[in-house]
Amino acid sequence: MKNTVNADYGAVSGGGLIERLLSSQRRRLVDAFTTFRQGDDDTVLNVRLMPTPLSDSTNVLEQWGASQDMLRITSCEIAPPNYPARPRAKGHRRDADGLPLPFADGEFDWVFCNEVIERVGGFERQYALLKELARVARRGVFVTAANRRHPLEFNSGLPLLHWLPERWWRRSLKLLGKSDRASEPELHLLDGPALYKLASLLPGKPNHDVGHKRVFGIKAHFFLMIEKTPPNETAAKKSGSAPS
Repeated sequence: MKNTVNADYGAVSGGGLIERLLSSQRRRLVDAFTTFRQGDDDTVLNVRLMPTPLSDSTNVLEQWGASQDMLRITSCEIAPPNYPARPRAKGHRRDADGLPLPFADGEFDWVFCNEVIERVGGFERQYALLKELARVARRGVFVTAANRRHPLEFNSGLPLLHWLPERWWRRSLKLLGKSDRASEPELHLLDGPALYKLASLLPGKPNHDVGHKRVFGIKAHFFLMIEKTPPNETAAKKSGSAPS
């Protein structure tokens, strides 16, 4: 299941260097998800963070996914911690004011969650989110997260500051003229071992693996891939026969 990509980053139109790198990174994460799911007719839940004046929540599946997939994708936006939720949307977008998600068990074949898990709070809240993603997925889950060990923090575009204690981090942002960023909730960035640990705690112990993409030769983003066995396949294995 390992799907590790050491990407070369070419120019992407518009924006500065950081914007081009992040745009390229997101596009390749979508490509990795497409390879992981290996199916064009499956339903997908796209879980995103609700955009705020200070945080971007690009709909990467809409921007870089195949156009024929759009009718099979339902988007769900989660309100950031301590941020008022919007009225619930209808159609192919449904919003959630927290957990649990407003969907039935196994309602979607696949769940895609990009750059959300590091923004919902500490380890317990991150696990609660991952558990919900796995609950509503029938076949698998794909979760992306920025590497806390990478020297560049992509949200602010600044190097090294995210390695400082929170108090120093906020003070440095203010000194650099980024007071608006200093008022945002603290990011709880992850690394590969943390994603493995979160996945290992899931009910049923589903198969999982972690891939990565590099920027400047250093792992910049991880993607957690969780594979679930559909109920009919589980029953077939217990009975010793193949699913029809």
